[in-house]
Amino acid sequence: MHRVAALALDGLVLLDFGAISQFFGHRHRDPEPENYELVVCTEGGGPVTSACGAAVGGHGDLDVLEQADTVIVPGYGPILEPLPERTASALHAAAERGCRMVSICTGAFALGHAGLLDGRRATTHWAVTADLRRLFPTATVEDNVLYVDDGRLLTSGGVAAGIDLCLHIVRSDFGAEVANKIARRTLVAPHRAGDQAQFVEYGHRPAEPADIDMARLLSWVEERLDRPLSVAEMAGHIGYSTRSFSRRFQAQFGTSPWRWVARQRILRARQLLESSDLTVEQIAARCGFETTVAFRRRFRELVHVSPSDYRRAFRTRSEAS
Repeated sequence: MHRVAALALDGLVLLDFGAISQFFGHRHRDPEPENYELVVCTEGGGPVTSACGAAVGGHGDLDVLEQADTVIVPGYGPILEPLPERTASALHAAAERGCRMVSICTGAFALGHAGLLDGRRATTHWAVTADLRRLFPTATVEDNVLYVDDGRLLTSGGVAAGIDLCLHIVRSDFGAEVANKIARRTLVAPHRAGDQAQFVEYGHRPAEPADIDMARLLSWVEERLDRPLSVAEMAGHIGYSTRSFSRRFQAQFGTSPWRWVARQRILRARQLLESSDLTVEQIAARCGFETTVAFRRRFRELVHVSPSDYRRAFRTRSEAS
């Protein structure tokens, strides 16, 4: 059982907190094993006031962090003010112990005030990245990305980007199959890469009559990942011209259709490496790659290890769990 501790601070952003609760604390009716235990803590153990004024209580005081495997700080309000000394010390001690430290949205400021961003890569909501960079100049603040995985430190952009980071953590811990099952249950996209752009204010991109129906497109693409797929075919399936589809896709998802399909192929490959005994050559063919060399190159580019090393590492981790 992996213990996740959520630290609730005054001005708590409820949507961020809800994502943490859904992915790490929600008890499903499915018969699959429960992989996480979620505990919520506050300084003093009492309730905090959320951004909308509602009170949110915790399971305990900051000593909860001492038993955590992962600590997550959701977004909160007074980001420019230093943390209470006891809270900052508790976060720092958890990191020193080797705990995985995570923030959603403005929660990155809490990690910064605890001294955990020094020399590390991080991100936050696009509207306050300048403040994060100014307050913590030794951090490498990445603009307009969904999330940043810097080893034992993970940070995300605002609001919905926290969902993407939570799914990324589940996928890292328990594999693509488990993460995809949870994504389908939650009715969200199974995977958006961390370097994909955040959604910025609608005034920053041309208005479109309607957004692309991603669920319909994803279902169609998943059935055809073992064959060549062109942008024109995808556009035609949902009734767009190629040019209009490419423009809208880039504006809506922050990446090109071609790159998105490549990531879907690699996601399918990860599932097969985790759950089957197919050879790398067979997996390359089933995921639509013309050659095994091309598959290995793209897999390493996106996952940062070879397919064989990924399979070996995942199965070793699963056996240990």
